[in-house]
Amino acid sequence: MLKCKKILCHILLSASLLSVMPQMAEAKMESYVAVGEYTLSDNETPQQGEDNAVKEALRNISEQLGVIVASHTKVENAVVTRDEIITFSSSFLKVQNKVIKRSIDADGDIHVFAHVTANADPDLVLSELNQLAISRLKNNNPSAVNNTNAGGTNSRPMPNSQPTFTPQPITSPKPSGVQPPRGDIPKQYQGAVQQGEAYASQNHLSKKGLFRYLLSNGYSRENATYVSEHVGIDWSDNALGRAYDYLNQDYYSKKGIYIQLLSPNEGFTREEAFYAMTNVSADWNNQALGKARQYLDMGWTENKISQRLSIEGFSNEEVQYAMSYI
Repeated sequence: MLKCKKILCHILLSASLLSVMPQMAEAKMESYVAVGEYTLSDNETPQQGEDNAVKEALRNISEQLGVIVASHTKVENAVVTRDEIITFSSSFLKVQNKVIKRSIDADGDIHVFAHVTANADPDLVLSELNQLAISRLKNNNPSAVNNTNAGGTNSRPMPNSQPTFTPQPITSPKPSGVQPPRGDIPKQYQGAVQQGEAYASQNHLSKKGLFRYLLSNGYSRENATYVSEHVGIDWSDNALGRAYDYLNQDYYSKKGIYIQLLSPNEGFTREEAFYAMTNVSADWNNQALGKARQYLDMGWTENKISQRLSIEGFSNEEVQYAMSYI
């Protein structure tokens, strides 16, 4: 009798594992990397510094994941805010690796750096986030639930015929014209400020980008800092303009635009890049199709193309569209 019970337990355990395996296989874990920095105060221990540096790195990763998730969902009537998305995303992170480094500057301050790698499934976060939004809508306005797409997917049916694919220039909207106050500019800086404004506006530079440009043209760090701090430019508008620059040069997903703007080469802040990503307008299906055809011309297999489009941040619906028409 005991032997039969053991055999029955093994059978049940095997069945339960088989039922779980398909769900596990469907998970699309992605890896995120960030660095957290923390400066110890006089009363803190090195361990406290390490813990705070790791927390800062995880906060940065949560923001990366949160922004990626936000770019694939439409939050109606501020049901879920950007900050809530980022906070919500943090609970899905699984730390895979962390490396701690310390340095001491000339003033004797100890700086702790935490290089953290964490995994998460953005599709799972998006699914749970949609359920949260629906739950809130149901509590606040039950009639609105019937008009909400619970899956966050595009319900537009696929056309039966092959679409005509013609790359079109994407036009950036005019800047809002809202400029930060400049205050009184000393006479010796007025020419430099005007030139900096014209160049940064024309080329859609970030504040860091303008600063680097000024340094490369012989300005001292002091003068370059002053000019970049006092030009009358809305940096978020510049980020949006730069996003359209990228879309006119190549094919990008919303996530790809965000990553490009955050790159050291561009230097936009997270807030500016997020503004651009959420306000840029394009046919994202067309972007995915254009990128897929580029890879097809390179001799890639359809499976490799599909995987690459997902890595570059295109949604499942955009990838499916592209793969249907390449």
